[in-house]
Amino acid sequence: MTMLNFPDAQQQDGPRALWEGEAEALAGAAEAGRRAAAWMRALPVPEAGGRSERWIVGELADAVERAMGALDSGDCDRMGPDGEAVDGAGGVDAATMADLAGLPFALPETAAWLSPDQQLRLLAVVATVTATVRLLANDPGGVIEHGELARMCAILSYAARPDGAEPGLRGAGLAPQFEHEF
Repeated sequence: MTMLNFPDAQQQDGPRALWEGEAEALAGAAEAGRRAAAWMRALPVPEAGGRSERWIVGELADAVERAMGALDSGDCDRMGPDGEAVDGAGGVDAATMADLAGLPFALPETAAWLSPDQQLRLLAVVATVTATVRLLANDPGGVIEHGELARMCAILSYAARPDGAEPGLRGAGLAPQFEHEF
């Protein structure tokens, strides 16, 4: 865990300085989250869909969008005023993280209504969002300045591509930092 010694937010005289490309990277992450949530909401739900189906295309999709839109590099791992390590949350609240953690419990019920490809991509979306939050909380400067956030967004965009779309991302209308071949 990388420990950054940021001053307490209440002690800051003004807003913290942004890392180079931070605003653009966070805006790109929010957009990738919106696209992933839109893909999830568009998953075919059977007419007799139960609680799991409605939860995946509803609350879980909302959690994906909310998490990627709430990313905050200032909410990172740090030393507290008493010298103890404080885990950052990457800007994402505990309730959203709990929603993301619920997918493994709902996934067994998806076998009847999602293809194996859709199930795998759904897992990839949620795992990528969860990992992105922890990466940003652990080392925000490195994640932003070294392009790791952009790479995570490329993975998210790849997993949440429209059903039937070709796997490659080049020419998919994505921002240049997300155009990676897989």
